[in-house]
Amino acid sequence: MAGNSPTIRVPAAREGPVGSGNGGWAAACLAALSADPLTIGIRAPIPLDVELDVVVVSGGLDVVDGSEIILEGRQWEPDYADTAPVSIEAAIEARNRFAWSGDTHPAPQCFSCGTQPTSMNVQAGQLDDGRFATDWTVPQWSIRSDGSVDDGALWAAIDCTAAWFACGEGDHRRTAFTVQFACEVIEPLVGGETYALVGWAGDWGQDWDGRKRSAASAAFDRNGRCVARSRSFWVALD
Repeated sequence: MAGNSPTIRVPAAREGPVGSGNGGWAAACLAALSADPLTIGIRAPIPLDVELDVVVVSGGLDVVDGSEIILEGRQWEPDYADTAPVSIEAAIEARNRFAWSGDTHPAPQCFSCGTQPTSMNVQAGQLDDGRFATDWTVPQWSIRSDGSVDDGALWAAIDCTAAWFACGEGDHRRTAFTVQFACEVIEPLVGGETYALVGWAGDWGQDWDGRKRSAASAAFDRNGRCVARSRSFWVALD
């Protein structure tokens, strides 16, 4: 595309899987360009530090790298599952049960859930009821000059929370990647505040269907109010 056509660019600092952009972050960048709610399909690894063209298509927007479709954003009627709130204290306890180490973490360099010092530390552990949870504090770098919070930080965090449920719940751990993601911010986040992030199966099936499964995630404030929620689908490597 040429002229003033929109583009998105995922910087190296927003890496997710090795050598690829974080899916939640990139999805937020695309969703911000649409006046309608989008569900985002991730069709290929997301290049880092590359200007990616945004193409208007029937029913939404595509992100392309040359002839390759990277993201497909399609309009949809939002339909999210609900779950009971989790307290900040319970979320902290769950994070302390995080099951992966630096040697077993599937994406240790991920800016959202990785093990490096600059990570947002979205590292959910299992609750007694089978859901996964972690506490998460809105990072200073995501707070704009007017006090609002960049949705990309939340979308990445809530995506990774669903990932830990998808990859860690059940008889054995699996490495899986987001292939479809939608997120709704219900209430604006407050910079510097801590939230409880929760991941669970949602209402589209509890178990793996071969290499595929669904997941849901949500963010709750200190008063137990749901401030954001998501749906996602995952594909395992094995």
